[in-house]
Amino acid sequence: MLSGVAGLLAAAAALASAPAQAAGKQGDVIQTDTVGVSLVSYDLDKRTTKTVRDFVNLSEFVGLHAYVVDRVRVGVNFQFSERLWPTLPPPQSRLQRFALLPQVGWNFYDPFFSALVFGVAPRTDGRQHVNLTVQGVLGVGFPISERVRWSFAGEVPFTYYDKHALGFTALTGISIRL
Repeated sequence: MLSGVAGLLAAAAALASAPAQAAGKQGDVIQTDTVGVSLVSYDLDKRTTKTVRDFVNLSEFVGLHAYVVDRVRVGVNFQFSERLWPTLPPPQSRLQRFALLPQVGWNFYDPFFSALVFGVAPRTDGRQHVNLTVQGVLGVGFPISERVRWSFAGEVPFTYYDKHALGFTALTGISIRL
């Protein structure tokens, strides 16, 4: 565990020393590709906790964002989540969630960023029913080329419609300045 943390810190230091592309400027447009895994969720109604020991859903996010002023962006991601483990019995679908995620992001101190994300999911828990969330994101992004940044972040989703739940999701991905 300690060697993994040391490796992440070394990689972060190496990336941070690369020629920096400053946080987004007004008029910049970025395309994002991110993956994430929910590490823990707590159902506030049932008072139960689920972790990666219980199930693993891989979420893929594809988004388009525009900087409306320096360091502040608005955009939307599309989320698709699929069940990796355990295998679901037929006829249940591996497609667990589809959502639109409008958001406002802020590069408050390069390389750090935050975002406020609203989730509208017509499909949740492998069923077609509406689920609404609000999520806070805090992360760090490092340039890997002039137009591309690699980031990792933590997300705290709060589900407030159809059930009440709180969780933590680990995210990593790239953003490409178009």
